[in-house]
Amino acid sequence: MKKVERKTKEIMFNTFQQVQKMDEVPYFVKNKMLSAIFKMNPNKWRVIGITEKAVLRFAQYEFKYKARMGINRSHIYQRSLRNKALLAKTDWKLDEWWNYFYDRDECILATSSENMSKEELKPSFKVPDNLFRSSGHRVGVKKDESLFLKKIYEELMSESNKKMGG
Repeated sequence: MKKVERKTKEIMFNTFQQVQKMDEVPYFVKNKMLSAIFKMNPNKWRVIGITEKAVLRFAQYEFKYKARMGINRSHIYQRSLRNKALLAKTDWKLDEWWNYFYDRDECILATSSENMSKEELKPSFKVPDNLFRSSGHRVGVKKDESLFLKKIYEELMSESNKKMGG
């Protein structure tokens, strides 16, 4: 995981505090402002897990990412609720604020239908640090990600064969 420089955290925090003080600005505008500020985080939308259905979908696409394949980064914590909580507290210290934000900026790779479901998403597999890096709104899938996907797919198929008596 890329280290987030203290200076970056300070700039983000100071900018956040300016937005927080804008009493006449409606929440929906502040929420958009926070989204822009949080793009400064080099580790934004960290993928920490993947669902079984997402692994199977990647297998259909030869373990590569293709536009419209139906894979999403599904946020574990709803960003708008996280942002409301951040804005509501007025006595943040930098490290406390950063940890609250950073710990709630995690995602699970899931199919689009899983992402849209009201059910809580549970990852089937833990994803190692630095895989599936954010690339705009896309999920970055390079050689290391493809190898990881193949490995866990093989695990899934092996488990499936064991359950079927194979």
